[in-house]
Amino acid sequence: MGKRNRAALLPTHLPQLQNLIKRDSKSYEAEFLQQWRHFQSTLSIFCLKPDEESKELCELVTFMSQVAQCYPDITKDFSQSIMDLLKEHCMVLHPEVRKSLVQALILLRNKGILDNTSLLPLFFTLFKCKDKHLREMLYSHIVNDIKNSNAKVKNNKLNKTLQSFMFTMLASATAGNSEENAIAAKKSVDVCVDLYHKNVWNDAKTVNVIAEACFSPITKISVTAVKFFLN
Repeated sequence: MGKRNRAALLPTHLPQLQNLIKRDSKSYEAEFLQQWRHFQSTLSIFCLKPDEESKELCELVTFMSQVAQCYPDITKDFSQSIMDLLKEHCMVLHPEVRKSLVQALILLRNKGILDNTSLLPLFFTLFKCKDKHLREMLYSHIVNDIKNSNAKVKNNKLNKTLQSFMFTMLASATAGNSEENAIAAKKSVDVCVDLYHKNVWNDAKTVNVIAEACFSPITKISVTAVKFFLN
């Protein structure tokens, strides 16, 4: 492909460039680097006003998540930069931006680029965002990821990490008056109950997490936990 034709791919034809990179990443490394620098500058500018909608950032994040595996050395910090953005600004991000970031992380996780021991605790905290569709997406991924991670043999490291994290979330919800923390804790209990019924988490620590929730002063949490034991 000539230089003129290649230039036509940038920066408005990311899906085309994405497909070309997947077929021949070495030949299109220069084009990728241009987009990588564009992503970094766009992200830096966006962080100055993280509550604004940015279609450009969403498109670049999606593009990077699609081809990150083609340039692992260059993109080694990509997933962490997305996670850091969510950790710091999740409550003020535009819903479409937030969704794009989460979808990118899910794709990276599905490709094995991102470890779930670092990703899933973040996803649990994102339950506090007032976004029904986001919560549904997070819940589905969390349950499926934990289930798949325990399919052949129990992933004790992951299980213990997340169960301990859930204890912390329950304590935070009890100690504060934040509606967002209460919702996040409630969704965490829902995950525990769901995984128990799926025979994924059926150990004593899971039961202890749910038992602790029985004593929560937050009605929705305690009712969910009590119903688990009554059933």
